[in-house]
Amino acid sequence: MSAQRTGTGSAVTDVLVVAPHPDDDVIGCGGSIAKHVRDGARVTVVIVIGRERSALDDAVTDAEFAAETEAAAKALGVHRCIRFDEPSRDFTLSRRVHLDLVRVLREVQPQVVYLPHDNDDDVEHRMVHQLTLEALWMARSEFFQEAGGPPMPAPRLVLGYEVWAPMARFQYAEDIGGQIGAKVAAMRAYVSQLRHAAWDEGVEGLARYRGAVSGGSGHAEVFQVLGLGTPPPAGPAGGGRD
Repeated sequence: MSAQRTGTGSAVTDVLVVAPHPDDDVIGCGGSIAKHVRDGARVTVVIVIGRERSALDDAVTDAEFAAETEAAAKALGVHRCIRFDEPSRDFTLSRRVHLDLVRVLREVQPQVVYLPHDNDDDVEHRMVHQLTLEALWMARSEFFQEAGGPPMPAPRLVLGYEVWAPMARFQYAEDIGGQIGAKVAAMRAYVSQLRHAAWDEGVEGLARYRGAVSGGSGHAEVFQVLGLGTPPPAGPAGGGRD
């Protein structure tokens, strides 16, 4: 397998990240989000499923948890965060939720789209993977006029990110050495989630490992390439490994 670090931020004006749950975007592609923002792109994050309470964070109010989400988005420079608040564990792939995502896709017209990879361990992550791929073709179709807006052009790049299950194989690696601080800061904004596990240490450690695997050192995020249209101009080559 060959992996290459390239500059996805070049000539990209709009990026859409689809996250199953709050903080999945930070874990999976937070560094890449910050890098897109650095390069002048607007990043929109859609969080599909609402908060699932646990005994460890039940005292945290919904308003406090929403503030954590907003703080994480601010740490990465996210332009807009949209919450669908679908029910956890009762989530279904309905026509309504498909059209909700189609509506966002047609509005944002992203050149780059991020979503969970196709074999993540969490069933809701796999459902959101399916949801996003179906919404992408729906958004490009002449049908589904109830979602509003004209059909969108195909994104240049559609990338699957890792959260619960690190990918055994990946086709794309992004150097996030300059953004690892923002990624960790965004993860630390989810104070309630750090009661469950040291996610801030986890995201830094995985990024360091991915940096070593893909380029020999530094920090990186890796992705499954799910769609490849006309790519933006590549940045400086480097870091490819077989």
